[in-house]
Amino acid sequence: MKWLITIILSLVSLLQAREIRVATYNVALSQDSQGRLSALLRPGTFLPAKRVAEVVQIIQPDVLLLNEFDYDAGGTAATRMNDKYFKVSQNGRDPQDYPFRYVGVSNTGLHSGFDLDNSGGIDNTPGDQSYGGDAFGFGEFPGKFAMAVFSKFPIDFSAIRTFEEILWKDLPGNLIPPGFYSPEELEVLRISSKNHWDIPIVVDGRTFHFLVSHPTPPVFDGPENRNGRRNHDEIRIWADYLMEDTAGYLGRGLSPNAPFIIAGDQNADPTRGDSVNAAINQLLDHPRVNGSFIPERTGASSNTTRFNTATFNLRVDYVLPSKAGFQVTGGAVFWPTGTDDGANLIGVSDHRPVYLDLVFEPMIDQLVRDLTISRTGNEVTLTWLGDPAASYGIEVSSNLKIESWQSVTNPMIEFTNERASFHLTIGENVQFLRVSVGPSQDF
Repeated sequence: MKWLITIILSLVSLLQAREIRVATYNVALSQDSQGRLSALLRPGTFLPAKRVAEVVQIIQPDVLLLNEFDYDAGGTAATRMNDKYFKVSQNGRDPQDYPFRYVGVSNTGLHSGFDLDNSGGIDNTPGDQSYGGDAFGFGEFPGKFAMAVFSKFPIDFSAIRTFEEILWKDLPGNLIPPGFYSPEELEVLRISSKNHWDIPIVVDGRTFHFLVSHPTPPVFDGPENRNGRRNHDEIRIWADYLMEDTAGYLGRGLSPNAPFIIAGDQNADPTRGDSVNAAINQLLDHPRVNGSFIPERTGASSNTTRFNTATFNLRVDYVLPSKAGFQVTGGAVFWPTGTDDGANLIGVSDHRPVYLDLVFEPMIDQLVRDLTISRTGNEVTLTWLGDPAASYGIEVSSNLKIESWQSVTNPMIEFTNERASFHLTIGENVQFLRVSVGPSQDF
């Protein structure tokens, strides 16, 4: 019995849990011309950015999504935001450094070549709302209203997936307004108004997928409700991505056991506002998503406003972890009021930052469950619930000293459904066994 207990304790100690804070913040820093945001950030004195940075220095997230942060191809704006604002103390706050960052193209302001808003003409000159109405996503110039990800943990850049070119018509059962778009327009019309990114972030050797987006607001249209319908289907992308049987139009879905966090301004409230068919509930009620924890405002609020994340009295900004891999320990909508610390900073945007505190559970707990062992003489059989996509190893030891552990060469681990089994003939000096989990592209 002591031998069996020692095996289980060895398994649990292989990887330690890590608590991380993940935030989303629509900072409303988008400007009126291409390249202007980067230019304004250059001196390090741009007041709205300084206020955003001070808010970030107060809440101190480990991983941060910024919405409405204009895109530039070289990522100069994001670099300046980190180096000249986050890393520089604002009014005595602790600097925050995000050495790992990602920016990517946005469909906002990317012209379609068609009269997408049915205004009667095609405006292909950047700089005004008429041009923006004919872009794949509304924006007066390419890259307006884009996104940026800042992380204290490494990003696996080689494994990033983006979905900016997915066509709306390719979503089975889509909500495209009947008769509004011509057949030619439907052949080019993209579903993502900005972009949808799957960004793998590596924490202590374990990977979670940061699924970020910013669906179009379900307003600013006509009786056809094209933006409300599009908002619904943009939110649906992540719901489909999480299920293998609905992700075909995306190439492939996310691995069934991969931990993830969905983040962003979804422009949809569960019960109020103009969203179609309670669009956000596609995520909140998803079988893989933990939507049970609702962050509350930090400052004064009422029963009807305590979950709001924006000044227009709706809950539209979300951080939603997977049920597998994370435990929620806390979180909030940072919304100081009155004399609260930071109350003078948040007016930079009509949105408030939302963050969750999450325990990233050890991979071994996710991928080695219900471990059993049987022994007859020198014949040992280990079985456990696991995942065929994981990379398992078996190690043996005579005395538990670090240097005594030896890996079994090319262990033949068999799977029946999700149950793994391994058979080993051990020598007299082997007293301890353990199962290890190595890196895999799916985790």
